[in-house]
Amino acid sequence: MIVDSKCNELLKTANMVSASLSGLQSLDTDRVTSIMSILDVSEGVRMLVTDHAGTVVYDNNTAFSVMGRGLMLAEVYTAFNGMDAFRCAYKGGAFESVAAVPVLYKSELLGIVCFHEVDKDSGALLLGIQTYLRNITLLVIVCSAALMVFFTIGFRRRLGKLSGAIDKIKGGQYEHRVVVGGHDEITDLASEFNDLSGRLQKTEELRRRFVSDASHELKTPLASIKLLADSIIQNEDMRMTDMRDFLADISNEIVRLTRITDHLLQLTRLDVDLAETEPEYLDLSDIARRAVRLLQPLAQAKGINLHIDAAPECIIEAGEDAIYQVVFNLVENAVKYNIPNGEVHVLTYVNEGNVFCLVDDTGIGIPETELSRIFDRFYRVDKARSRETGGTGLGLSIVRQTVEECGGKVWAENRSPRGSRFVVSLPYRGEAVGLEVR
Repeated sequence: MIVDSKCNELLKTANMVSASLSGLQSLDTDRVTSIMSILDVSEGVRMLVTDHAGTVVYDNNTAFSVMGRGLMLAEVYTAFNGMDAFRCAYKGGAFESVAAVPVLYKSELLGIVCFHEVDKDSGALLLGIQTYLRNITLLVIVCSAALMVFFTIGFRRRLGKLSGAIDKIKGGQYEHRVVVGGHDEITDLASEFNDLSGRLQKTEELRRRFVSDASHELKTPLASIKLLADSIIQNEDMRMTDMRDFLADISNEIVRLTRITDHLLQLTRLDVDLAETEPEYLDLSDIARRAVRLLQPLAQAKGINLHIDAAPECIIEAGEDAIYQVVFNLVENAVKYNIPNGEVHVLTYVNEGNVFCLVDDTGIGIPETELSRIFDRFYRVDKARSRETGGTGLGLSIVRQTVEECGGKVWAENRSPRGSRFVVSLPYRGEAVGLEVR
């Protein structure tokens, strides 16, 4: 900006002087001095005029006059070639500018007009700006460094909290939570970490309870088998009929042990998402009819009236074996835990984009305090009766986990005046096979 202004100003003034001198046939000291005395040229600029040989014929600086000498400047040589020349440089705290233009008379070179200016004011202004910018830069650097140190310390402290919390989680302290202030990504990370540690804590609690319950459930049939086997071994004179009874009891306990193991394996497969069948589009009504048909002999043996009302085209997406096991378990439980001459009613229908399967019974019902826990693993409302009927306390857990894997829900409720109802709700998928949305 300053250089462009200097260039325009000096070349304009030099060309004005050149135009004033171009009317002379030759340049000599007297003629040039008389013309220059008339022109209004800034006193702060040194003005030099040479003749056609490059000898100075005018110099307004009497203290350091170079009259009669030749000007050895690159700009002067450029002007002798008929072109305007300008140079500006900043040194010693000032702008030094040189402008040279030719003086022509009818295309004949008469001499050169050369202006030389040393602008300390602009130099001081530039120096002041440089000093100001340098000070501002230093201040910004210092402030940035201070802020960087501050944020680095805070960042490391907050990361240190997360790192310490991770170490505690690795050590098994799943109940530990990390508190990190702020509203940035570290805070979000801490929140996600707390959610993860909460899930780990819940999973660990379930694992411990599962191991404890599984150990207890497996220990009972194993203890019975050992007791019966020891009785046979220690009684050398045992009658064959008694031995057969003992062996029959051992066989029953082995069957029970096998059933518990099978259910545990099935739950393990569900836990790690290793379903044995791929999801497909199924009619839940067909599956419910098949389960009811298979359980009719058991219901008749117990004097239970088992019947079904199945609406057509109850299309769901699930594994056939898995969803059959769900319906079979619910209907089997309704038959087993019913009262003599009781009734079990199975109902399937579609409503508001969901397929429902209801299993109603006329049993003694479920205490309200137990409704929220009956789907927990190894939980049984009546432990003695469950063992009599061969229950493991895992069937309803398998039902819930399978239904949730299929994107549905299952719950239990009591009926009036007596009995219980189990409800399975699964997303309707009829539109996938060309049926209308229902």
